[in-house]
Amino acid sequence: MTTRSGNRKTERGAVLVVSLIVLLVVTMLGVAGMNSSLLQERMAANAQNSNRAFQGAESAVGVLTNTLIGGDLSALSEAMSAADSTSSSSSYSIGGGDQQSAYEAEYLGEIIISSGSSMDANESTTLLKGYRFELRGTSQIPATGASATVNKGIEYY
Repeated sequence: MTTRSGNRKTERGAVLVVSLIVLLVVTMLGVAGMNSSLLQERMAANAQNSNRAFQGAESAVGVLTNTLIGGDLSALSEAMSAADSTSSSSSYSIGGGDQQSAYEAEYLGEIIISSGSSMDANESTTLLKGYRFELRGTSQIPATGASATVNKGIEYY
């Protein structure tokens, strides 16, 4: 049996130093990967919240449009008679109450239908008038700060 007791004086622990350096590099890569994934998760959450706010604003405009189609023109009448030509805002909650949406109508002015329009049956009168409105839907998620506004123009004859 042979022993290596004579070789112990030449060993300096190089494997220990190299393995510690490799461990440090791997740890730094892991921390950088964690930071990157946390940033990507935040960006995805912000995109999702912005999309939810946009969909809520679209929904608000849709609710007002459906109300008008259903025959309730009170928002348009209110906008026409208001001093600033804007109706009062009607608010409601969606998404379990964490998202607030509202809609309003703004009167933009009167239009006269020109001759040759399909709305002007005898093509000689200027008595047929139309009215322009802008329907505005807004939505916000207070917990995240996300908000959106959607505008839709309509003409009412």
